Amino acid sequence: MKFFFRGKITLIMKFFLYQIIIHVLVILSPLKFIYRGIKQPDYLKYLAERYGVYNLKNLKNKDLIWFHCVSVGETKAIDSLLSHLVPKFKNKYFLITHSTPTGRDVEIYESDRISRAYLCFDSWFLNKLFLNYFKPKVAIFLETEIWPGITRELKLRHIPSLLINARLSDRSVVKYQKIKQFISHTLDSFDLIIAQSEHDKKNFQLITNNKIQICNNLKFNQPIKALQPSEKNKFKKQLQINSKRVISLISSRKGEEELFLNQIKLLHNFDDFIFMIVPRHPQRFSEVETLILKNGYVCNLASHPNKSNQSNTIVLGNTMGEMYKYISVSDLVLIGGSFKNFGSQSPIEALLLKTPCLVGPSIYNFLSIIQNGIAAKVVKQITTNTIASEITNFFKNKNEKIFEKNLERFLAKNKKDEEKVIQLISRYF
Repeated sequence: MKFFFRGKITLIMKFFLYQIIIHVLVILSPLKFIYRGIKQPDYLKYLAERYGVYNLKNLKNKDLIWFHCVSVGETKAIDSLLSHLVPKFKNKYFLITHSTPTGRDVEIYESDRISRAYLCFDSWFLNKLFLNYFKPKVAIFLETEIWPGITRELKLRHIPSLLINARLSDRSVVKYQKIKQFISHTLDSFDLIIAQSEHDKKNFQLITNNKIQICNNLKFNQPIKALQPSEKNKFKKQLQINSKRVISLISSRKGEEELFLNQIKLLHNFDDFIFMIVPRHPQRFSEVETLILKNGYVCNLASHPNKSNQSNTIVLGNTMGEMYKYISVSDLVLIGGSFKNFGSQSPIEALLLKTPCLVGPSIYNFLSIIQNGIAAKVVKQITTNTIASEITNFFKNKNEKIFEKNLERFLAKNKKDEEKVIQLISRYF
């Protein structure tokens, strides 16, 4: 009995300490938003929502289903899900919350019963404001969104909370083990956890006793904007891309662009290709442009294409919401975040657009997806010092044919679980 109460007190103390940290961050947050807003002005929009002040009167007293999708990937993951849920539950309204402007700007299924907003900080006071205003019937969190404050408040109010399309990397497990009691209590509070893979399930089981379901990644079901041949030709013309092979580094992170630029200098058949770089974060566009010029290349901005036909031209994808276009005109993409130690970005969008992928050594964020892709021979993992030779070998060995043959089977296998997810979460509506 003493041990029980000691554990309970320790947990309360940890939650109290967590809340002190959160409230310090709330006090300092205006500085963060001003700093981010200088580089990305959208961070200064809807600031009141970050502090629990909302003006979505159309949702007042509605039967509301709430999804929290922190950024772009999570938002895309629920697009297809919404296209099934909204027509099926005609008396329900849907709130989609985000943490980033890029997530909020992602196009999703349209309906006058869907509203979008920012989620406030995870403060006990702001959480009360949020839940008092919206009164959701169920809360659904995507992927790695584990917020102790809001989860605790949902539990106190007997509002079901679900964690779906959940993933947990080996690195995150190591971090969570250090605060296992605290994070376990949060995970145990979820009424349902649906993991993306067996590997994710095993990782969750190391820090929670909650039952874990497995369904394939919902992102495989996202509607994808594949360019028609005429649209592809128009976009190529706009970017001053000719009939050469297009090699793109997409969603690149700091340090990867320079690595890519240095590697392509080693290509003996450089003039056979057009190279493109699409940074992950828009605030880095000007930084990457400077880097391209510093390395002796001509930089052709996608936002303002020039008329340069020089062989040493690099196209910089510096527009938002057009990643699918950049991938569509590419013959081969290198997935950013995997060539430096960032854990990789997802290869799913490239695979849905039927574009072959190369990934680097760092893949811990999307371990199961990438490993399955490697096993199915639709993704190839390479080292950072073999980028040039792998580009040459890919086309020399005519790997496009092998890729196309394996891709259809791989996608069919990974798209099959969406209906299962709908059935599991609908029980709580």
